[in-house]
Amino acid sequence: MKWGIAIVGAAAVIGFGLMLAPGAAQPAQGDQHLADTFDNGLCAGSDECPWYFQQRVDGEVRAEPVAGRGGLALHALAGPKRGETVAKAALVARIAPAGQGSVIRVSFDMMVPHGRPGNSLQLVDLECADCGWSHNPGVRLYLRHGRLRIDRSKIDVARAWMNDAGPQMERGRWHHVAYEMLVSAGDDGWARAFLDGREVVGGTGRTLMTKRMEWIDRVQVGLTANSNPEPAELWVDNVKIDVTAPAGKAR
Repeated sequence: MKWGIAIVGAAAVIGFGLMLAPGAAQPAQGDQHLADTFDNGLCAGSDECPWYFQQRVDGEVRAEPVAGRGGLALHALAGPKRGETVAKAALVARIAPAGQGSVIRVSFDMMVPHGRPGNSLQLVDLECADCGWSHNPGVRLYLRHGRLRIDRSKIDVARAWMNDAGPQMERGRWHHVAYEMLVSAGDDGWARAFLDGREVVGGTGRTLMTKRMEWIDRVQVGLTANSNPEPAELWVDNVKIDVTAPAGKAR
């Protein structure tokens, strides 16, 4: 299967091309599912595609064959950081607003090639594009010295969730990554990340800003930022995005 989209519930939207004025959205009351294997190429930019647009800032994303793996995979290439400009090479999906109590799970296979940096790479952004903030606040999954970390600085929490004793990714090897987050403005919120089926980092606390942010409506996957002074490269395959509505609210 090339890709698939399904949104279940009364708050369903067509595809993932939803654009809303600040304050106009209502949190989703149904489960949502998106999947892409990239085997039939890269589809972005129309209502029939799983991806709303390609994020390319001194970067490129392509669906290409990769040695030792069948079919196609997403090939992300991002240039070095230049001054205040951070290179990006990612795909962006728009989801129906997932509000308080929703759980978002993003999973994928990934590989950093030999000779490329495994540090200061942001892999996934769960953010709000229609909350009225220019910086699209959200919670990010990134790599620091080959280890997964969860960053909340865009929602005004300075300290990242980290585990410096956790396993490191190996360059040139495919790994499976899963990232889960409970959407909440309270202390009951949480996020956690899994590497090859093992939970390696996580924490509890708010996952939304305290003002003018009530949901997550955008998911970015790939090299959502490369903060290295050198180019970065990443292969991504078998992406799945699942949103589970709060218990008792899906319909």
